[in-house]
Amino acid sequence: MKPFRLSRRAVLRGLGGAALALPFLEAMGCSREHAPASEETGRAGFGVEFPKRFVVLYTPNGTVPPDFWPSSSTLRNGEELSPILAPLKDHNEDLLVLGNVSALSALVGPGDAHQKGTGQCLTARAMQEGDFPGDAGLSCGWADGISLDQEIASHIGTKNKFPSLELGVLVHGANVGARIAYRGPAQPLPPENSPYAAFDRLFSDLSVGSDDAARKTEQRRAVLGKVYADYDRLRKRLGAADREKLDGHLASVEDIASRLDRGSAPTSEACAAPVLTPDVDVDRVASMPELCKLQLDLIAMSFACDLTRVASLHFTNSATAKVLSFLGQDITEGHHPMAHNGYADPVNRERLSRISRFYASQLAYLISKLKSMPEGDGSVFDNTVIFWTNEHADGNHLRKNIPYVLAGSAGRHFKTGRYVIQPKEVAHNDLLLSLLHAMGVEAESFGDPSYCAGPLTGLTA
Repeated sequence: MKPFRLSRRAVLRGLGGAALALPFLEAMGCSREHAPASEETGRAGFGVEFPKRFVVLYTPNGTVPPDFWPSSSTLRNGEELSPILAPLKDHNEDLLVLGNVSALSALVGPGDAHQKGTGQCLTARAMQEGDFPGDAGLSCGWADGISLDQEIASHIGTKNKFPSLELGVLVHGANVGARIAYRGPAQPLPPENSPYAAFDRLFSDLSVGSDDAARKTEQRRAVLGKVYADYDRLRKRLGAADREKLDGHLASVEDIASRLDRGSAPTSEACAAPVLTPDVDVDRVASMPELCKLQLDLIAMSFACDLTRVASLHFTNSATAKVLSFLGQDITEGHHPMAHNGYADPVNRERLSRISRFYASQLAYLISKLKSMPEGDGSVFDNTVIFWTNEHADGNHLRKNIPYVLAGSAGRHFKTGRYVIQPKEVAHNDLLLSLLHAMGVEAESFGDPSYCAGPLTGLTA
């Protein structure tokens, strides 16, 4: 019997032509022999060259350096990780913690320290002149170049439904502190704060001509119901391995959809029963843990479906004054002013470290999610690199020795499981160039070329 084959772009159909993309399946390959991987693709399996993916996680207000840096250059068992990085213990072999890398380009040009740090974290060149007000009477315009994620997307994302995906958690306003992604000079891309809107955009066209939450939920359930009918027909024609992978894929989409449905509160006060499942308010600080996981799940699913290969998640505005009290009732002050108080006071130090540890746990969650998604003889994570960046090294605007972390090898390009300190201080332009090379993008420099000496040493396998 002629083997059943699927197109790499095959989808499951729902109502009104709404489509749910499929993960990579064996039925999409030409044979079970491993195909060689190229610079643009990662670990291969079953005749399919799997794409590389790139994620940026941005967190604000620096960290607590004494509680951040590992105790050893080799991360063998996770014990070498610091209190802040402790949530990553199960993934110690997948990490590259980078020392002596500084945002030197963010020390010059217009703007205050937060504006420079945020606007240049992915562009690595001075800000434009402009009227966005900053501290001490300083001001600036937008960033003056393309961001790393968009440069990568212009090379590896052009054939995807979404060249890139920009998500946010509690990011508000149209200003420099609310943007990290730029298509080019003064071309910022706003992040999407709502996982509801992101889900609808990614996985189906659920526009129903109304913002009514109940109608949205009903429509989402109807679309998924039709998708399952299509799924049942396809499943009978797949092999055991593909059936297992497809089952897991649908279960993950169902999980996200169900969590969104539970978050839909009734619009009438007479409907009192559903108060046990309150609305997930995308503007409420207390919602942040659930919002983070939903946005990270959407990134993971968009990768598994090959809807995009480049994504960013922006955690709150730069210099945010939001009080992250969900991490403890003793946190009664905004993150930004807390960071300015420094870490000389042991009480403030512990609270700041707790906030940074929360962000480390989000990175750990995303790693685990990507590892749980099979792809060929490995997982989606095998062909991914996650870049965790911050605008500062600490809360008092230090932009030297910034706490940069890479997670994932990008298809065995990076040699992970290490804390690598550069022999002398280097600009983060060189780090961004290293990430370009990891994604198969040939370039001699990135950002302001006067700060770029070449890719970082000691990172590659």
